[in-house]
This record gives sequence, structure tokens and C-alpha cells, in this order.
Amino acid sequence: MLVDRQMIAQTVRDLRVVLPEADDLLAGLYRVAEATRRILEVDGAGLTLVQEDGPPRWVAATDAAMELLAQVQHDFGEGPYLQAYTQNRAIVVEDLGAAAAWTRIAAVVGQLNVRGMLSVPIRLQGQPVGTLDVYSSQPRAWNGHELAAVTEFATVAGELVTTRMQLATLELEVTQLRQALASRVWIEQAKGVLAATQGIDPEVAFQQLRARARSSSRKLAVVAQEVVQDAQRRRLAAQAVEDVRVREAEVRALAAGQALRDGQADLAQRRGVLDQSQVAADERDRIADARNHAADERDSVADERDRAADDRDHIADERDRVADEQDRTAGHRD
Repeated sequence: MLVDRQMIAQTVRDLRVVLPEADDLLAGLYRVAEATRRILEVDGAGLTLVQEDGPPRWVAATDAAMELLAQVQHDFGEGPYLQAYTQNRAIVVEDLGAAAAWTRIAAVVGQLNVRGMLSVPIRLQGQPVGTLDVYSSQPRAWNGHELAAVTEFATVAGELVTTRMQLATLELEVTQLRQALASRVWIEQAKGVLAATQGIDPEVAFQQLRARARSSSRKLAVVAQEVVQDAQRRRLAAQAVEDVRVREAEVRALAAGQALRDGQADLAQRRGVLDQSQVAADERDRIADARNHAADERDSVADERDRAADDRDHIADERDRVADEQDRTAGHRD
């Protein structure tokens, strides 16, 4: 395959641009693997790096077949990438299925159509720390241009690892500085605590801290932290007692408020009952008044009837008197 040297050079430049910002090593290594796969037009690419407990293991891969290929080699303890690492040289495999040295690996990954392989060591100061590996699903006669291209990408990967190691060193230094500052903060706080609680000068408090640290064979910052934390615990304990008192007062207030609300509710209920009783009494009085009025009406009607009857009797009596008077008058004429 004819490799585009200009494209390789541009891709390498682009990868190196991000090296100073490579705070995520795995992401950076994956970008290198993906660029290698794309430029060489292979089916997969991956990187391995040495581990604290043994030989290199894969850390970035463009596909699952590459992951399995690297894992099988690691499990078997043999394979092109391990050979490239241990011998610190490129290992070229034109056809894995026809390579007698790797029959066990070929048997496992044969179903994935892994045929052509190329592994190049990643170096730090000339010593291998891992490999950059590519594979093809077809047998492939790797040429010098392809080998050179993979070697350039392996160099970028090595630079990326170096950059990350430098960043890690800086991070360690920053961490140590922060620890020193934190120790100083504990000491200053402890001096303040002793000065405030014992009414002594800060320098006298510092000498007390030093004496306590020497007598207990501990670091000054550890003793200072202990003093501050003990003071904090005492303050928190006092605060807890005060909080309990406040909560108890709040509970009593809530209970009193509830009792007041219950009393108000009971009073309202009693008022409601009284109002209902008053309404019922008023209704009964109204009914009684109505009955009395009806009785008065009946009595009035009866009196009226009696008066009418008396009038009739009076009229009858008057007629009888007139009649008698007429009869007497008539008798006299006779």
C-alpha cells in the first residue's frame, strides 16, 4: 500500500498539538490508535503499555477484535506485540494463519479474520514501555513506508506518555505543596485555639505544640490538627447541647400551640352547639308563639260568635217585646 507521507506528517503535527493538554492519557492514546488505523487503512489498531505487575496490556483499541487480539496474547504470554516489546523491535506478520509460531493465537482469533499484523515498540528514552499494533483482515505484505508510518505514530504515543508522566510529576509537587500549606494552616489554627482557651501568647502556644509533638514523637502538624479537632469537637458538643435545649423549647412551644388550637377548636365546637341550641329554642318559641296566636285567633272568633249570638238573642228579645207591645195595643183597642 502506498502511504501518503504528507497526510502522515500533518496528522502527527495535529496529534502533537494536543500533547501539552493531554490530561486524559487514555483518550490521547485512543486518538493515536484511531489516526493510525485511518492513515494506514487497516481494520484495527491498538496500544499496549507496561503495567506495574507485569508485561504490557492493551489500554486503547479501535475495535473489539483488537482488544481480543491483545488480550489473547497477554493470556498466552506470547504473540507479536509481546515479542516486539521484549525484543524492542518491530514484528511483522504477513499472515497470522500461516505463521507456525502463532498457531494458538490464530486458532482463537481466526473467526475474527485477523490475518496481517504489525507491532512496533513504544519507547521512552530508548527503552520499550509498550507497543502500537495494527491488524488487517486479509494477509498483508507490510512495506517499509507502512512500517515507518506506524513507527512515527508510536513515537507520538511515547511523547504522549512522557507528557503525562511530566504532568503527574507536577501534580505530585503541587500535592506536596498543598500538604505543606495544609500543615501550616493546622499549626496556625492550633496556636489560635491555645491562645484563646488558655489566654497565652501565640508564641507560647507554639512552644507548647512543639513540646507535645516531641514528647509523643509525632509531627507538629499532626499534633496541631489534633488540638484543633478536639476544640471543634468540644464546640460541637456544646452546640449539640444548646441545640437540644432549643429543640426542647420548640417542642414545648409546639405543644402549647397545639393545646391552644385544641382549646380554640373545642370552644368553637361548644359555641356551635350553643348556637344550634339557641336556634332550636328560638324555633320552639316561634312555634309556641304561632300556636298562641292561633289560639288567640280561635278565641277571638269564638268571642265574635258569642257576640253575634248575643246580638241575635237581643234582636229576638226585641222582636218579642215589640210583638208583646203590639199585642197589648191591639187588646186595648178591642
